[in-house]
Amino acid sequence: MNKRSTISDGKPLARGAGAKAGMRRIDQLPVLVAAQQDDDADGFPEGATPRFSRFKIRQFALVLKLVEIGNLHDAAEALHMSQPAATKLLQEIEEALGASLFIRHPRGMKPTPSGIMTARHAELMLAELRKMQQGVDGLQQGITGYVHIGAIMASVPRPVVPALAHMMEGHPNVEVSLHVGTSDVLLRELYAGRLDFVVGSIAGAAEVDLLKYSPLLDEAPVVVAGIANPILRQQGLALKDIFSERWILPPMETPELGSIEAAFHAAGLPLPVNCTRMASMIATATLVGATNMLAVVPESMFRYFSKFQAMGLVDVQLRARVEPYGIITANNRSISPAAGTLIQLIRDAAQHIPPSR
Repeated sequence: MNKRSTISDGKPLARGAGAKAGMRRIDQLPVLVAAQQDDDADGFPEGATPRFSRFKIRQFALVLKLVEIGNLHDAAEALHMSQPAATKLLQEIEEALGASLFIRHPRGMKPTPSGIMTARHAELMLAELRKMQQGVDGLQQGITGYVHIGAIMASVPRPVVPALAHMMEGHPNVEVSLHVGTSDVLLRELYAGRLDFVVGSIAGAAEVDLLKYSPLLDEAPVVVAGIANPILRQQGLALKDIFSERWILPPMETPELGSIEAAFHAAGLPLPVNCTRMASMIATATLVGATNMLAVVPESMFRYFSKFQAMGLVDVQLRARVEPYGIITANNRSISPAAGTLIQLIRDAAQHIPPSR
């Protein structure tokens, strides 16, 4: 059975997206840790107590669904269980943890700080269990499972799309979900466990010590304009000559903007004030083509969109480089065989990309 690949552009992934089939198999394991028959803590980490033997996987699935929905009846229905069963599961995990996880209101349930903490760890734990199941399946059946990848737009035409094509051809039983966005947004999804890895930049990343980074490419930024813009007929321009034009720039606090700001500072100029900020490269190309605005984009994006006559190259040099991008994974999480295979295919595709000017 061939699985499909899905792509989202700049929208947060739904909690637990793509995991229904794997979650159902995991839920068949009723107890997460084998119960101890006596009162000692043999077999538990130092400082732990036997109460942890009472944890069940469906308890954690319920906590996640309650945080998402905020209603016990709807959460129980979504997990295909009765409301009394859900109530019992919630009581059991609250007793095991010794803390109230939700505040009951007439219109629903709101997580307490303990509930939010439990949900955060539950999401990571269930993701690891899904990877374990995928790994076992892969050993028995070849590579299968789900891969959730985040990628900045500059990496999508190459190397990500060629790698996805090879993945679908060579491993048709793997379902890939591609989420496109800026590096800062994608890294938040990675921290939360909703992405397996990111193709992006770690420049300015928070908690960079929690990440593992393997560089792929760096490239030069270029100034572009719509093909009907008369500025394309001018040659030998300096940045100061076009500073007063209207610009399209990335949003504030993004790694991409830092490189552009460095280019303007190198020319003795501040960032243009007369600008529109956009994270979407497709929207940037569309607006550039419909107006006389200018934009600074990675050279790979210019090469891609110029094939469709969406933009032309302005003859001006920028003395700065776009922040390099690479493969980013979380140090505290394992990589499934399917995700590891896709990472290698992306690395292979990157080797065939010509260097920037």
